[in-house]
Amino acid sequence: MVKEADKSFYTLAQKVLSEQKKPMHYVDLTKEIMKTKESKGKTPERTVIAVIQRDKHNVFVRMGDGVFGLSSFKEVIK
Repeated sequence: MVKEADKSFYTLAQKVLSEQKKPMHYVDLTKEIMKTKESKGKTPERTVIAVIQRDKHNVFVRMGDGVFGLSSFKEVIK
């Protein structure tokens, strides 16, 4: 279950990855998210990586060291 406070990070991570159409390192993903979202937290990168790693719906898939994509990318890469 995605916590309400993290929900926008979860949704925005999906949106950014979908628009980019390619896997991204979580730091770069966070930079893109922060262009549209204000965060009062000191470590938004850690929030993004935590949200991605806690994904219970298998929306995100790890594709390398700190690199994540959408599960739909997995089919394209095969």
